[in-house]
Amino acid sequence: MTTRIMARAAKAGVAVVAAAATLPLMAGPALANSFTTYVYQGKVSYNDGEDRFCARADEVNINDRAVIEVTLTPYNTSRGPTISFSDVDYSGATCRSLATAYEDTYYKAVIKSLTHFDRVNGSTYQTTVVNFYS
Repeated sequence: MTTRIMARAAKAGVAVVAAAATLPLMAGPALANSFTTYVYQGKVSYNDGEDRFCARADEVNINDRAVIEVTLTPYNTSRGPTISFSDVDYSGATCRSLATAYEDTYYKAVIKSLTHFDRVNGSTYQTTVVNFYS
């Protein structure tokens, strides 16, 4: 092989390696959609492989009940369902399925965690918003 051919082969090899390294960076949002977010008195999580959104309220060193209320709304309502549910501090989590949503539907999750219960003057909630792809 001549030096010129070896130089071309080396450049081609570098180009292939660079392209292979860049490919994962160009992948769409469907690759890393699962997450867990901790909120006041619990956590919420989404498992993309199972299309399940779960909330788990945990009562720890508080006087009031631990309650988490979740509303899942697709930004494009024709691509998936709107789902509302809650979890109280009993054992286990409450989960809902997003299996009927189109793949990669962009969702907004509004999570309300009860911080103070008051029947007379109204209860107080901490609100967290998470955007994700189903």
